[in-house]
Amino acid sequence: MTTAAALPRLAGRKRALRIAGSALLLVVLVLVFPRHKLVQALTSIPPSTIAAALPIYLSLHFLGSLKWQLMVNRPDAPLTFLESVRCYFGGLFSNLFLPSVIGGDVVTVALGVSRTRKAEQVVSGTLANRIIDLAALALLVGLSVFVFPLPNRDRDGAGQQLIQLVLIVVIGASILACLAVFLLRRKIRGHAEKYVAAFTASWHRPWLTLAVLALSLAMQTGLIALSAWLGVGCGLHLPARAWLFAWPLAKLSGFVPVTLAGIGSRELVLPALLAPFGADRAAAASVGLAWDAVLITGSLVGGAISKIASLAQSK
Repeated sequence: MTTAAALPRLAGRKRALRIAGSALLLVVLVLVFPRHKLVQALTSIPPSTIAAALPIYLSLHFLGSLKWQLMVNRPDAPLTFLESVRCYFGGLFSNLFLPSVIGGDVVTVALGVSRTRKAEQVVSGTLANRIIDLAALALLVGLSVFVFPLPNRDRDGAGQQLIQLVLIVVIGASILACLAVFLLRRKIRGHAEKYVAAFTASWHRPWLTLAVLALSLAMQTGLIALSAWLGVGCGLHLPARAWLFAWPLAKLSGFVPVTLAGIGSRELVLPALLAPFGADRAAAASVGLAWDAVLITGSLVGGAISKIASLAQSK
């Protein structure tokens, strides 16, 4: 049985494994794509784009803290704006160190629970918020597929390979979700009733749910537009449907807890998804590298924002 003293060492080992996973995938990236093309694409991004990307990224995540606050709030245990900023950006910072995006959600929940706010309230609201985010990403992918049809110009079967890749990702994610539920079933059995009741209560306000969905769509569209802007800087001039299709699916690779904040996996998945649209694979991989710089810097600044909000709240 793991003792309390061994937990930090276990967490350190898992963090080291994720760092190693990201490093290994980045090495594969350098070996697969010509290094001079990667460097050329990265250095072609205007400094003004890099300078503007960080505040845009953080502004979009302020929308994220607002929609999380709306889902978690209850009349008997209200959540203030400063509290939501502290919890949400604390989770954003933790994404750099914990397994996938879900690890950041765990920190957000831990920060959100207080004497007056029960765990089931925060857990159910956070889970509902994450489901809405996934629904928003699915809607954007569906928009790209059904409203803006995928190109039918590849004779080498790239489109068929793309469909197979998407199916593998979806099936793999479903298997992981079922496996997680199976492994955690005993732990949640004793608390299932109150958590199910709290989760069900999160959906009893349809207009609020629609408002949160609209905020999520705005946030995800903004993040996609930001990545497309970085892509233009790397020399990729692709239609909007390409980014609407590829970026949400590449983002899902960040949920797999084998890398540090999805670094490495995203850079390998994105070129495969953009290839049928005529994207240069090395330039597409460079977009992922540029995004990593924004993500890491934004997460570190997010940690500082969480700390400042905590200090302001204590006054």
